[in-house]
Amino acid sequence: MLKKRRLGRTNLMVTELGFGAMDTPQVEEGYTTLELALDLGVNFVDTAREYEGSEYLIGRMLRERGKKDFYVATKTFSRTRDGSQYDVDRSLRVLGTDLIDLYQLHDISSEEAWNQVMSDGGALEGLQIAKFRGLISHIGISSHDLKILEKAIISQEFDTVMLEYSAFYQEMEELIPLAREADIGVIVMRPLGGSGRTSSIRARISRGEVSLTPAMLLQYVLSHPDISVAIPGVRYPDRVKENIKLAESYNSFDEFQRQRCCEEAFKLI
Repeated sequence: MLKKRRLGRTNLMVTELGFGAMDTPQVEEGYTTLELALDLGVNFVDTAREYEGSEYLIGRMLRERGKKDFYVATKTFSRTRDGSQYDVDRSLRVLGTDLIDLYQLHDISSEEAWNQVMSDGGALEGLQIAKFRGLISHIGISSHDLKILEKAIISQEFDTVMLEYSAFYQEMEELIPLAREADIGVIVMRPLGGSGRTSSIRARISRGEVSLTPAMLLQYVLSHPDISVAIPGVRYPDRVKENIKLAESYNSFDEFQRQRCCEEAFKLI
């Protein structure tokens, strides 16, 4: 059975292995892949307005399952109050639901973007209005910039932060305890280093060139006690099975194992 962790102050108990749905609609097996993940216990699915076909796929799943037995997190690229409210309304229609669990500001990775969304009339204000209207339950932010994420945590305006963290990329690790102290949920994107890198690793494993595996990369991230959920992007059912097999059976890496994993990852950079 998949372990669950508390998503910060949202108090949602989410499976530590989530589902990144950005690329899922791009393949014929996408619906089957998502369905399998949910049937095997995954209860946190991340998407965005801009991920082509992704909200539609999740909405179809919600309608055909006839019940909402998983949490949905989506995002807006809009930087304005009116734009983010429009995106919330669009998401509700496409998903076919009257409440979205988590709505995030998407890729706030520059000072300009931060100032836009945080200003009067900015996108954060739009999400706050949507929350007041009872359309969304919680507000989050995603970013690839350490300083912006630090500001977001300190601001206390967000219930969750989405950051990149993996054996390939540890720069954001210092923010995880800061988020924990603020009771802000931590969502880890690209826990395997990104789909392109994972494909490269699989090819090199098949040639006997490296000892690092995607399962070890996922184990590395899940071994951190203060993340809430990792959301590897998944397109095919066999990848779902691999990820869940690891998540159900892993033991947390000790410091030596973590260091070895990083050293192996560094060889592939």
